[in-house]
Amino acid sequence: MATAKPPVVAPEASVSAPLPKKPSPMRLVLIIVAVVLVAGLGAGGWLLLPRFMGKPPAAAAAPPPAVETTVKTTVPFGALVVNLNGEARRYLRVAVSLGLSSARDAKESKEVEEAKPRVLDLLIAVLSSAQAESLLSEDGRAELKELLVDRIHEELGLEKVTRIYFTEFVIQ
Repeated sequence: MATAKPPVVAPEASVSAPLPKKPSPMRLVLIIVAVVLVAGLGAGGWLLLPRFMGKPPAAAAAPPPAVETTVKTTVPFGALVVNLNGEARRYLRVAVSLGLSSARDAKESKEVEEAKPRVLDLLIAVLSSAQAESLLSEDGRAELKELLVDRIHEELGLEKVTRIYFTEFVIQ
């Protein structure tokens, strides 16, 4: 048996593929500049867009923490029933707790406990002078809480009381 020889290809018949061109250094520099420019514009837009859209930066949006209004402990005062001002047959049943700004020792809580009869008297006086219509709205209850805190500061001198909590609130 004879061995088969591969066909011989004439040199003019073979087509050589053109060699790929090397990118010129100038083209490479332009591509790098374009990528850096797009990245810079994207980062700048991400950082500056909230300012142009009217939103404050995150650091400026957060208010500083209020040290004096932070409630550390509460002192419950139980439930009270008072006649409301105005209509003769309207009653308010409310359970009140006082929020104190300090809990470092029992002195402040003890001071409030000792002033409990005076605080209860003040609560009854202020609550019984309230109008039922104003207490039915959220704004009316918020104003009542502010009034109570102010009166406790002025009349009783209990500056550690920073907030009033209504744990029960029923108007009948």
